Amino acid sequence: MTGNVETTITGSTIIATIKNMSALGHIGQKILLEQGVDEIKPDQQYPYTLRSDIHEAAHKRFGDDALFAFGFFQMEAINQGRFVEIMKVPEEYFKKNIGQLDSEDEIVAEKAAEEMFGVMMNMSDSLLKKATVGPYNGYGCYIDKIDRLTYEMHGIQAARIQHEANFRGAAYAMICLYLANNWDISIEFDREKSKTGDGWTEYVYKVGLTRKISGKSLKERWAEIVSEVKESLLKAVLADSEKQTEKTETIAKNLGKYLPPQIHNAFLNGNYDTDIATRRKKLTIFFSDIKNFTSTSEDLQPEDLTKYLNEYFSEMTTIALTCGATIDKYIGDAMMVFFGDPESRGERADARGCVEMALKMQERMLALQGKWRNEGFANPFQVRMGMNTGYCNVGNFGSDQRLTYTIIGGEVNVAQRLESASEAGGILMSYETYAHAQDMVEVEERDAIKMKGINREIKIYSVIQRRSGGNKKKKESANIAMNLHSQKSEGSELADLSLRMEVMEKNILGLSEKMNALIEKNGPSE
Repeated sequence: MTGNVETTITGSTIIATIKNMSALGHIGQKILLEQGVDEIKPDQQYPYTLRSDIHEAAHKRFGDDALFAFGFFQMEAINQGRFVEIMKVPEEYFKKNIGQLDSEDEIVAEKAAEEMFGVMMNMSDSLLKKATVGPYNGYGCYIDKIDRLTYEMHGIQAARIQHEANFRGAAYAMICLYLANNWDISIEFDREKSKTGDGWTEYVYKVGLTRKISGKSLKERWAEIVSEVKESLLKAVLADSEKQTEKTETIAKNLGKYLPPQIHNAFLNGNYDTDIATRRKKLTIFFSDIKNFTSTSEDLQPEDLTKYLNEYFSEMTTIALTCGATIDKYIGDAMMVFFGDPESRGERADARGCVEMALKMQERMLALQGKWRNEGFANPFQVRMGMNTGYCNVGNFGSDQRLTYTIIGGEVNVAQRLESASEAGGILMSYETYAHAQDMVEVEERDAIKMKGINREIKIYSVIQRRSGGNKKKKESANIAMNLHSQKSEGSELADLSLRMEVMEKNILGLSEKMNALIEKNGPSE
């Protein structure tokens, strides 16, 4: 338990505080748990900081209006019908003063009001002294008369100075209980005169009583005041609710940047299971990265590199999300996404969605490269892509402390291998993906490969251009395909030269094979 253990307050005071705040949740119980207190016993003493911490938690969330209301309703419960019992005031004297408060003679009424006000302050003094035990002997309440019906009220208790609204609410309730129907009551906190020390705070208030007959009974006027205090408390609670809602929305929005939108939305709707569990599912997996990223980035200033890389990822991410992809992760300059979980449109539609995404990314990169050159980026990024369709393990991987939603399996490795084998600006896909998108793209078949952990031979197809039925889109795609090998930058010229050399090598090899066949048939020439 923390705090100054030499200054204590009664358990009944803490119980009343917690009960009074119960309408706003479990603020009090939470503080008790944090400080290791299982139960509060009314007849025992506890560190005053226990109540102060409860007040602080409420004040931080709901402000002065909440503390004022808590003090008001706590004193209401203590006060009502207990003046005679607590102060040992003769009942006849008490009834006499109550009657004189309604007198039409202002002098008689003022005198009765002053006497009743004095009785109330004596009651507060008695309560504070009984509730608090500690080395400081000045706990209590007293008043100094400043002027006619104007007083300086001093309340000294084991509390923090920033929680003065709680004491003010209690004092206001005490005065209103007997004077509210014939008097306006004002209580203003004087921060400059107030002071605080080790285990105590002296609150100083200017209190004014102004004669104002409401024409209502004290009970009716009291009901109005209670309603006003509740309304202020409700406004404080609603303001906190709006603040918490805005905070939650901000957090949710920020978290959404770290999670796939499908998972994020499922979380917000309460439909996502965070158990460590995976399932086998047929997915289409996509990888992309920037060809020669290291050498390209060395030619850029860090600020420019950050700018272009962020723009690249932003543009590609927008396309991926539009096409329904689940973004798994960014790995340096690489991007990994997949189609088919947590939402799937079916194996064929998922594969076609992935192909469409890759084509749109390819088209968008051409536009970005032109834009970047105009901005002074001489050798803009060139992206290579690979995709594959097959069964993977998908779900939550990790521990109770941290989870990652991702996919694993040999088919993931195939997609990554295809991406690394692709040319700059090119797209490679496996037959398993191509089979679902044959009407979408024109391709060139490449040599099949074998991979460790994959039982089948992997057939590879390189995308030449979008197949789109001779319309304007087809012409645009054809231009894109031509431009992929005729860009004016040094990087694109090298890529074009590399492609031509590859074609020449194939042609020479074919010509050599034909010549050897002729020699074998006709014999060597003399």
